[in-house]
Amino acid sequence: MYKLLVVEDEKSIAYGMANSIPWGEWGFEISGVCGNGLEALDQIKKDKPHVIISDIRMPEMDGIELMQYLNQHYPEIKIIILSGYNDFEYMQMSIKSQVSEYLLKPTDLDEFEVMFRKMKDRLDEENRKKIEEIELKQAYEEGKSLKLRKKFNDLIKGYGYNEEEMEEEFLQHDGNWFGVIRISFDVQNSVDKNAFYQKQIKIENLLNEKASKEQQIVGKFILNFEEKITGILKSEEEPEEEVLRSYTKKMLECVIGEGNINAYAGISNFYVDFQMLPQCYEQAKCCVGQKIYSEAKSQIMFYKEMQEADFDYYAISFDVEKILKEILEQQEKELEETLEQIFSEFRGKVILDYDCINRLSLELMFNLSRELLRYGVQLEKVMKKMDYTYTHIYTFKSLEGKKEFLFKILREVSKESARMKGEWKNRSSLAQQIKEIVDAEYDSNQISLEYVGTKVCKNTAYISKIFKNEFGCNFSDYIISKRLEKSQKLLADPALKIYEIAEEMGWADVSNYIKLFKKKYGMSPKEYRNILQAGGILQTGGNHPKGVGHAKDSEN
Repeated sequence: MYKLLVVEDEKSIAYGMANSIPWGEWGFEISGVCGNGLEALDQIKKDKPHVIISDIRMPEMDGIELMQYLNQHYPEIKIIILSGYNDFEYMQMSIKSQVSEYLLKPTDLDEFEVMFRKMKDRLDEENRKKIEEIELKQAYEEGKSLKLRKKFNDLIKGYGYNEEEMEEEFLQHDGNWFGVIRISFDVQNSVDKNAFYQKQIKIENLLNEKASKEQQIVGKFILNFEEKITGILKSEEEPEEEVLRSYTKKMLECVIGEGNINAYAGISNFYVDFQMLPQCYEQAKCCVGQKIYSEAKSQIMFYKEMQEADFDYYAISFDVEKILKEILEQQEKELEETLEQIFSEFRGKVILDYDCINRLSLELMFNLSRELLRYGVQLEKVMKKMDYTYTHIYTFKSLEGKKEFLFKILREVSKESARMKGEWKNRSSLAQQIKEIVDAEYDSNQISLEYVGTKVCKNTAYISKIFKNEFGCNFSDYIISKRLEKSQKLLADPALKIYEIAEEMGWADVSNYIKLFKKKYGMSPKEYRNILQAGGILQTGGNHPKGVGHAKDSEN
């Protein structure tokens, strides 16, 4: 809908037009009704309309004055003059003021409809052209930007030096000094990757606009192949530190001005040799990496000022056994102190291998992950619950942030280990309870997982799993083993028949008993009894359970 403002000093006419005409069907909506030109100006400032329909003769500011003002300050607003005076002078003034339409009172509804439908078509076409122009401009600028990025990425990667490029104004290198600045920034509460990318593109444009106004140092900024803001700088002579510092501060202020951003920069050495740009990039990248070890919120680091720390930081490592012990024993305070001891070694130092602290942290987590499996704790599972992955260590730009990241994870791992320890303790207690029931009633016909489950109030699958984890064998195998062991003792009594022993131990089918006995002991029950008889071990008196008889034993 296009907004339409009615300006008419006669209220009956003004509100009649506003309320009695089907504007919505023609693509318009009334944004306001004003009694003269001055009122209209106030309304225009508050809610800029697309079209104004105005009378000519009005108090304080008439239609002609309003037209002239709009022509000067709001030329895009379409003006329709509605007058009861068929005056050539007004017609001339309307034409000079670029009035879109001039209508005489009274005007019928059909004439209004024809005029406003044409007006809508005109506005639609203008909007379409504006959109096309914007899209073409964006495409052109994006094309230029992509071309510039590719060219400059080639340069800082170490290739792309051809004569055609070197002839361009910025890349003229005779007598000029070249260096690289890398600007890094953290946006608070930034989790949307696409939004962060768009923010970087905006900052790239702002930096190039800012850099174009500088005189002593010429700079071109791109979002490079690593998606980091990088500038190639050129100066007619080697720039002094204060000049570079002043230039960098201006660039950082431009970035910080976007709000909720901490920005810092690394600046390489400058060289006359144009082909040193790849080394310059690595130098600037290394400088930015030092932000990890600095407590400053905003920092400018020059490569020429960097002097590596005089200690062997590659020899530093986490004591995995100590940390594992602190995790398993829930020693939270000691765990935090252990992490702090390592991180304090790096604080405030210059580390040319700025990525070493990330590798050190990852190494700790990988080693702990392997060790914790022995205690039923999966570190990756704990991290997933926290919406973390290993690579999150790279997103923290300070030692404190990295340390806190590790501590949060290990603290949760410690809680999980305590939970698992309690669970294993409960499981062990339950398993022992199940074993006591089985040991007491293994020879009963009713012994089963369901029977034991009823007694301990657990389902059969859980009982089976707990029993096997605790004792290393299946529930049913344990019962069979107990029954076979008992049957060995009963076989020593010659008064008991083998089928009676089988029934006594819960086997209705004696052949099944004989098969299991032979599988376990390598001989049949009868063969076993014969061995006992040969050794004089068989009982002669025959006390046996449940009063079984003394009939002749003929089973195999």
